[in-house]
Amino acid sequence: MTLPPQNRATTARLEEIEEALAQLAPRGFTLGLHIRYSRPVRRVSTYPSQWIQTYTQRNLGVGDPMMIWCVMHQGSIAWGDLVRLMPDPLDVMGQARAHGLAFGVALSHGPAMSRSYIGAAHADRDFTATEIARVGALLREAHDLLDRDTALRPILVAALETIACGMTYEQACEALGISRTALRYRLRKAREVLGAEDNPQAVRKAIDAGLLNGISLSGLSKGMPTGPEGGGD
Repeated sequence: MTLPPQNRATTARLEEIEEALAQLAPRGFTLGLHIRYSRPVRRVSTYPSQWIQTYTQRNLGVGDPMMIWCVMHQGSIAWGDLVRLMPDPLDVMGQARAHGLAFGVALSHGPAMSRSYIGAAHADRDFTATEIARVGALLREAHDLLDRDTALRPILVAALETIACGMTYEQACEALGISRTALRYRLRKAREVLGAEDNPQAVRKAIDAGLLNGISLSGLSKGMPTGPEGGGD
C-alpha cells in the first residue's frame, strides 16, 4: 500500500528524530507517542534485547515507576530521583540496573488523554541539562508531528464508528442524520487521511492510532459491513 505524501513525510521525519535520540541515549530508549486507550500510537524501543525480553515476559509495564510517573506528570525526572519518589513493587528499576541500565531520564509531554513519553538511558553517567532539553525538544516535535498526521475531524471519526459498530450504510445514515452521499464522502475522506484502501482497513488504522476504541469493534466477528459499494467509494 502506498502512503499519502503527508504520511510518508511524517514517517521520514519521525525516523530522523529516532536516530537523533539514539545518539543522545547510547544505552537505548523507549519512545511512546500519544497513549490512547492505554496504548501508544507509535512505540519504538532500542534498549538491549535481553532487557526488552525480560520486561515483556515478566509484564513489568504494569508496575513500571517510569511509566506511572509519565502518565501522572509532564516534564522530566532523572531515574535516580524516580526511585526515591515512586514505589517499585516489581523492582523494575533494580532489574533494569542488572541489565546495564543504571543511568537515565524520563520525559513526558501532552494532555492526559494523549500523552507521549520517553525513557532514555546512558551507560555510565546521568544526562546533562543540555541533553535533557534536546531530548525534550525531540519528544515534543514527534508528538506534534504524529498528532497532526493522525488527526481526523470529529464527523469523520463518527462515520467510522458507525462502521466499526457493525452498522449498515442505512443504519449509519439514520444514526448520524445524514444522507447516503454524505456518509460515503465522510468515509472516503477518512480513508484518505488514514491511507486506507477500504473501510475495514480504515477502522483498523483508526483503532491503532487511538482514534477509535477497539472495544467497539463488535462487527468484526461477523464480518465488517461495507454497504453495496464494497467500502471503496
